[in-house]
Amino acid sequence: MAGAYILIALGVAVWALAMPVVRRLPDGLMRGITVFGGAFLLGVCCLDLLPEASEYHLGRGESPLPVGLGRFDSIMPFIAILLGFLMQQMLDGLSAHAEHGHTEEGFTLAGLLAGLCMHAFLEGMPLGLGDGVDAGLMWGIVIHNIPVSLLLVGIMADRGYSMWRCALVLLLFGIMSPLGSLFANWLIGEGSRWVQVLTGMVVGVLLHVSSSILFDHKRNHFSWSNIGLMMAAFVLVAIVI
Repeated sequence: MAGAYILIALGVAVWALAMPVVRRLPDGLMRGITVFGGAFLLGVCCLDLLPEASEYHLGRGESPLPVGLGRFDSIMPFIAILLGFLMQQMLDGLSAHAEHGHTEEGFTLAGLLAGLCMHAFLEGMPLGLGDGVDAGLMWGIVIHNIPVSLLLVGIMADRGYSMWRCALVLLLFGIMSPLGSLFANWLIGEGSRWVQVLTGMVVGVLLHVSSSILFDHKRNHFSWSNIGLMMAAFVLVAIVI
């Protein structure tokens, strides 16, 4: 578990080294990395997290809902998916869509970082709740963080941040997913029925991000190269889960 946490944190902070060259990174390359990462997250949702959320079940008398709402018990993980989708929609207002590999006008660095940190905290929560580390989710976080980290580096370079200050900011972002995982383990622990509900919420978050990336017609027009990247991402997910 510690190795996964270190990989995620350093997989973000190391991009501070890109500060001297990040402004020259071709737009096509950034879009390609973003599309691959978005497709990888979609594959993780469909092949890994959704099947896990579907394992939710309750024994007799175990309903966590008030009397009268028991009919929703069997679909609680799927209600959580909708909740996660809405939560990410609200986080977009802070992060200026940085999770999608670009930013909108009028953002502040503090708001952007706050939105990204909350997003990372949420998506890291199911990381260690199953039997060991969820490899698909771990690599999904690492790959998805690449374009986000490069975007942050470019913004901080434009604002005159030093490499070391940039590294500290990125490290803060990088440790949020491990912190989310530790918090979920402390709050829920293994074997609880709430694991599947929490997983459903994270599915909603990731579905929002991945669909926003893949269906962003302003930036990611149809191309066979994008189709190839998506197919490669899906195959890779099937290999690592």
